[in-house]
Amino acid sequence: MSTTPTTELEAVNIMLASIGESPVSSLDDAQLVDVSIAKSILDETSRALQSQGLHCNTEHEYPIVPDTDGQLNVPSNCVKIDTSGSTSDVDVVQRGTRLYDRKKFSFTTFEGTYYVDMVLLLDFNDLPEHVKRYVTVKSARRFQGRFMGSDTLGGFTEKDESEAMVYFEQCEAQTEDSNMLLDNYDVSKIIIRGAPRRAIR
Repeated sequence: MSTTPTTELEAVNIMLASIGESPVSSLDDAQLVDVSIAKSILDETSRALQSQGLHCNTEHEYPIVPDTDGQLNVPSNCVKIDTSGSTSDVDVVQRGTRLYDRKKFSFTTFEGTYYVDMVLLLDFNDLPEHVKRYVTVKSARRFQGRFMGSDTLGGFTEKDESEAMVYFEQCEAQTEDSNMLLDNYDVSKIIIRGAPRRAIR
């Protein structure tokens, strides 16, 4: 039994095993069509799940400042972003790797520090194990469905995927560690303004 986190190579080999294929030692062999397809499905599944915004890939009230041209640049792996905190009233939208001010119709009118909530796509090997497990099982189910259309050989069943999803959701809930009221800037302002001072901790 492995005692180390699942690697991308191991995930692909798990997918190959689900259709009765032998494991590979590298993902770089372009001649292995099954490996290429498995890797593509793994990437697609991971991207779709991560794009929803997980605890591991979401930044809250992350400070960003404009460059010398007044532009707010965002990471190339950013798939969702919006202003938050004290700058939540600034109406922006992501276009490419820059933020566009929808009220001023400009990319270059930003000044000072802005705070954003953003979702970033992480490499498979950088994901927590509970996310890797769910992505791997879900990908294996899609992979074996493409090749066989049913649960056969050593493949994963719908029950396997459901159990992986339940474990994933439990881990997300345990690690999120958030307060839905006080984590919202606008709501927390109202609560703090209206509460007795001794109640604020």
